[in-house]
Amino acid sequence: MGGFMGSASCSSLLNLTPSDLGALASMAIPRPIVLSGPEGRRIFFKEKNLHLYETFQSLLGSISSEFDPHQVNGVVRRMSAIQKPDNLQFYCQQQLDSWGTQADLDPCSAFHEIAFQMVMRPASFDIADDPALLSRLKPLVDLVDSTSNTSESSWLPNISSLCKISASARIYRIIQAEIQKRRSSGSHKRDTLQQMLDDGESSFHIFGLMLGLSLAGARAMGTTVTWLIMYLASDPHWSAAVQKEIETLISVHAASPSQILTETLSSIPLQAWETQTPTLDLCIRETLRIAQPYTAVRKNVGPELTVGPYTIPSGASVVYPFSDTSINPNDYPNPMRWDPSREFRGDFIGWGAGKHACKGQRLGTLSMKLLVASVLMRYRITMGMQAPPVPDWSSAACRPMEKCGIKLTAKSS
Repeated sequence: MGGFMGSASCSSLLNLTPSDLGALASMAIPRPIVLSGPEGRRIFFKEKNLHLYETFQSLLGSISSEFDPHQVNGVVRRMSAIQKPDNLQFYCQQQLDSWGTQADLDPCSAFHEIAFQMVMRPASFDIADDPALLSRLKPLVDLVDSTSNTSESSWLPNISSLCKISASARIYRIIQAEIQKRRSSGSHKRDTLQQMLDDGESSFHIFGLMLGLSLAGARAMGTTVTWLIMYLASDPHWSAAVQKEIETLISVHAASPSQILTETLSSIPLQAWETQTPTLDLCIRETLRIAQPYTAVRKNVGPELTVGPYTIPSGASVVYPFSDTSINPNDYPNPMRWDPSREFRGDFIGWGAGKHACKGQRLGTLSMKLLVASVLMRYRITMGMQAPPVPDWSSAACRPMEKCGIKLTAKSS
C-alpha cells in the first residue's frame, strides 16, 4: 500500500515488528504517524520539512537546547581528518591477541566490544585506550541505546526514559572529566576531542559528539560487523572470496613479505580500502539490509503534508520502520537469506537516505573492513550450527533466533 500512513496503534495493518513498537515506546512519541510503501519511503527520506534534529529536541527537551544541526558538517570534517587505518587498528589487534590461538566466543558480545572501542578511538585516544573507562562507559551507552519491552505496562516506558536520562548524565560526567584532564595536562593529541578543544567547542557539544559516536559503536556498527562475520563463517564461497580480496590488497601494499599483519593493514591507504574491496562491499551492503531492525524518526516542521487521502499535520512525529523495505519480499525475494550477489531494487536505505544519510558511513565501513580483515587473516572461523543464523527482527539487539557460538582457530603461519 504505497504511502500508507496511520497511528502506530494500527501496527497489525502496518506490519510493524515488536522491535519497531519498542522503539516507539522507548522514545515516548505520542501517536506517531507511520509511513510505509514506496511513496511513504520517498516522502520520509526526501521531504525537506521532515527534520531529524527537531525530533531529538522534542524528545530530550532542555538537554538538546544547545544543539546546532549546522555543526554536523564540522563534526564530519573533523572525523575525516583523523579517519585513518592506524587510528583504528591498535585495540583490535590487542583484543585478538588476548584470544590466543583458539577461542570459543559469543559473537554478539565479543565483536560488539571491539567495535565500540574502534568507533571511540578517533573521538578520544584517552578513552579508547583505557579499558577501565571503557568498561564503565559501554554499559551506560547500552542503557541509553536500549528499547523498551513492548509487553510492559504503559507507564513503564516513562521509568525507562528516566533511566536513560540518568545514564546520559553519567556519560556526560565521564566525558567532562576527560575534557578537564586533557585541558589540565597540556598534552596535545591528534584526535577529535583535541580538535574540538582547539576550536573552542563547549563541553556540551563535545559530549554530543561522543555520545553519538558511542551509540553508533554500541549497536549499529557492532551489530553489522557481528552478523557479517557470522555470515562469512557460514558461507565458504563468500568467505574465500573476501579472504582472496584481502590477500590481494595486502600483497599490493605490504612494505615487505616479513611485515606483520597489523602493520600491513594499518599502512593500507584509506582510498585503497574504499576502492579495492568490492566483494567485501557487497557483503557489508547485504548485511546492512538483513540485520538492521531500526525505526527512523522525523518531525514535520513545515505546513501539513498531503499524500493521497492522508495528511501529516504540522508538528507531527513521523516514523519509518526499515522492515518495510529491508525484509519485504516484494523488494527482496526470500528476504531472510543472506545473498551478497542479489540485485537491489529501488533505493538502498542501509545507511539512511536523502539529506539525513549516515554521516559516519566512511568511518563505520573502514572500521568493519579492518576488523573483518584482521579476523579472517588470522583465524579459521566456524559456527556451532548447521544452517546460517537468522536475525531476530523482534529484538532491537538483533541477536540470532537460535543460540549460537563461534569458534576461532589460529591459522598456521
